[in-house]
Amino acid sequence: MKKMNNNIFPVKIGIIGMGGFARAHHSSVLELEKKGKVKLICTCDVFEENIKSTWQQFFLHDRNVKIFRNYIDMLDECSNDLDFVCIPTPVHLHAEMHQQCIKRSIPVYLEKPPTLDYQQLLEMMEIDRTIEKKTNVGFNFIIQKERHQIKQRILSGEFGKVKKITFTGLWPRYASYFKRSNWAGRLMLDNRIVLDSCFGNALSHFVHNILFWCGKQGIFSWDPVVKVESELYRANKIQGTDTVFVRASTKNVEDIRIAITHACSEKTPDIEKIYCEKAKIFFEGNARCGDGLQVNCSILWNNGKEEKIKGNYQNILTDNIDYYTDYITGTKERVLTLLSDTEPFVMLNGLIYVAAQKITQIPDSFINIVSESGDTLTVINDIQKISENFIEKGLFPSEQKLPWASKGGCAFNRDIKDLHQIIKKISE
Repeated sequence: MKKMNNNIFPVKIGIIGMGGFARAHHSSVLELEKKGKVKLICTCDVFEENIKSTWQQFFLHDRNVKIFRNYIDMLDECSNDLDFVCIPTPVHLHAEMHQQCIKRSIPVYLEKPPTLDYQQLLEMMEIDRTIEKKTNVGFNFIIQKERHQIKQRILSGEFGKVKKITFTGLWPRYASYFKRSNWAGRLMLDNRIVLDSCFGNALSHFVHNILFWCGKQGIFSWDPVVKVESELYRANKIQGTDTVFVRASTKNVEDIRIAITHACSEKTPDIEKIYCEKAKIFFEGNARCGDGLQVNCSILWNNGKEEKIKGNYQNILTDNIDYYTDYITGTKERVLTLLSDTEPFVMLNGLIYVAAQKITQIPDSFINIVSESGDTLTVINDIQKISENFIEKGLFPSEQKLPWASKGGCAFNRDIKDLHQIIKKISE
């Protein structure tokens, strides 16, 4: 290793996992390795096919990367050589893997969401207090400087009070998506909370972003959830939910509306809409631009003035791992998202189940099955219009008098204690 500006490079990394989204981590680490910032020391996977394909794709032999079939063996043999470990594994495995890393004094870059079990998150936060370099949770869009600039302007009072925030996320997912693993679309697995859903996993970035806009204790602050109303549905034949409607309030923002589904035919732009006293802010941090992402932000002032803000990000995952690398070496003072920063999100996700008390199966007569390239897509009839009515008018599907809809309920933050009981009931 060589020293540069009092920092040690390359930073030595291990990755738990070689399949699924772990491949994106391998790609980003290789990109940073070519720049001399990091060195992949070791990786592991329980599946031989993942080991073979990733070994070839990322030239692991040429890079002298140690391969293990068990992550405990990897940590035991390599812990003294590691500066941090990436954990891009199934969500319900995060807590135990995080604990094993911290037990060996190895900092962790933990893929989002950290866990969807609120009690488990509190335990992870407690464990993380024992290590000097804190865990970062990979909610990637928090890194965007344009997001920081808008948040600072909100905090300064320039736009007036935040009155309402909305988000519509229609992301189509084919049947194969729900068959990608034994935990996909499940509420529980092996008596453990999973809660894999469009809300808690695939689009969780945007839910976390909404709570970021609500926080008033500085740039890196997320607002505690106070009240949640929800209705949960499934069109696909899964255990969990693929369609979620949520009205919520936090300590500082009374009106939050979120409509998210995988049971749709077309993807909508991922626009976070922030309604303030003096202006409307439309923030799209996930616009596709070539091989990377683009930020498109419009500020529409009540007096008719309009501002446009743009920014480009080539590989936002690489940027985030690079940022954590700088934190490990002391260049950055704070991680982008601490485990404690995710508490409002994990609580909100839990409370949508506590509030709804059930997941309603939409009858086949109200859905359309689209076949394409040997796969099928399940689409709720008029789902975009239904979502728009909810966002614009605040009307849940049951309040829109839809024949398949079923009225949900309401929960407060204190009710999160009932999560395990309710998930077991819904799972029966």
